[in-house]
Amino acid sequence: MAERLKTRPVDRVKVDASARFNAKMPLNYKLLSTHRHMSLTFLFICLILVCFGLLMMFSASYGVSFIQSSAGLRTQLDIAGGLDESSPVRAILEADATALARKQVILTVAGTLVAIFIGACVRFRQFTRPVLGILLYLLVTVSLVYCRVQGTVINGARRWINLGSNSFQPSELAKIGAVFFLAGYFSHRSRTRKLEMKRTSDVRLSGRTGEHHKTSLNKQAFLDVTWPALLVSVWIVLTLIQPHLSGAVIIALVSLVVFFLADIPLKSWMTGAIQLVIIVVILSVAIGFVFQIVTKESTTAFISDRFSHVFRRVGTFQDRAAASEDDRLQIEQAEIALGSGGLTGKGLGKSVQKLNWLSEAHNDFILPVIGEELGFIGVLGVVVLFLAFLVSGLMVAKGASTQMAMLVAAGNTILISIQAFLNMAVAASLIPATGISLPFFSYGGTANIFFAVAAGLVLCVSKSATRCDRNLARIVDPKGGRKARKALEEELDEEDVVGYAV
Repeated sequence: MAERLKTRPVDRVKVDASARFNAKMPLNYKLLSTHRHMSLTFLFICLILVCFGLLMMFSASYGVSFIQSSAGLRTQLDIAGGLDESSPVRAILEADATALARKQVILTVAGTLVAIFIGACVRFRQFTRPVLGILLYLLVTVSLVYCRVQGTVINGARRWINLGSNSFQPSELAKIGAVFFLAGYFSHRSRTRKLEMKRTSDVRLSGRTGEHHKTSLNKQAFLDVTWPALLVSVWIVLTLIQPHLSGAVIIALVSLVVFFLADIPLKSWMTGAIQLVIIVVILSVAIGFVFQIVTKESTTAFISDRFSHVFRRVGTFQDRAAASEDDRLQIEQAEIALGSGGLTGKGLGKSVQKLNWLSEAHNDFILPVIGEELGFIGVLGVVVLFLAFLVSGLMVAKGASTQMAMLVAAGNTILISIQAFLNMAVAASLIPATGISLPFFSYGGTANIFFAVAAGLVLCVSKSATRCDRNLARIVDPKGGRKARKALEEELDEEDVVGYAV
């Protein structure tokens, strides 16, 4: 394998790898269509989360939905003159308590069907094309820039892009985009790094080591660590200035997880970290200097004003007694809801705090409503479900046949789990309050579509990108002959298995 890589051009690797794959693994596609299936454990857990989430979202939202729909009807009729008290015939207002839940069901079911389709019908090999990572990076970057310029402002933050009857947050797309983009990038780097190591070894044997090796290490560290970190930092900064601190933190955390799982050499880590710190310091100073010249405003004053809500929430978390009543209200009502549920709760639909006491009860603070209605047992059930989701997703990643498949499965699993447990920590007053939704439970149809797609990619890995059971393959296809059995016994380069183009 090493000799063949040495003698052929890099642009022929994809063709040769695909040919070797088809020649040496004649049973693979046949196995996919027979005994191999998606991880039923992971699929079953996802379906439970979706169904449980829709049920609790309806219970938490019908009060808000009734108020919003009645207010909307009243405004429309008032404009049309239908509320004229002197008129003998007047319209009767009929509010819809299911409006939000119905919209959530449509979008969430659509996302779930897409996820199942990806897992059942799409080979993971199709996702290994480098052009997909490039297009995804451009799409996320453009959407974040557009959101910053033309996005919809809600509660003082420009985080949403209006799509007519729906809207979505580009930062949600950036979360799963960071996992997929970095997984493809590191998979490509893993292969090219092997070629670079071979060339470096040849240079050492020829006696020309010193300077060439140092330059090669700096370049390798830049490509392994610094460059992908800078690319993802663009998304983090664009999300941060919306402002959307929690979204930026989650993108940074999940990216860091993918970095650590990517098997980057220690020398590249150390050198790349130094390069990254130097570049970030230089860029920060330069941007701050230009900002002060253009806007005539101090960067410190700008940050203090832009993130005043963050500092206020942190202050409330550190010293609640010194905070204002308005700053304490939300978290105190959440604690009341969680505490009043007791062991078994008041019963489904019987929450009091969701009726205009606890704001965002159907969104970021849906867990306290679950605690009030279903009690400690209900909250424990949510925690256990997400723990099972995490374990089953990591088991899929453990059995992945390629590095990219492993990173995609592990990254998306950890992404959803991180967001879920951060939301629970906010609801339980373990960390300062911030706008983090609970995946599959909180209101936000487009966000749940992205989470469903992330789960679909894990299902796709579990079906078409896991290591073959050779003994089972022989049982499934006993007529494959000696050639097929010999092919299954040979070890292939992991990137040859997926045919990743270099």
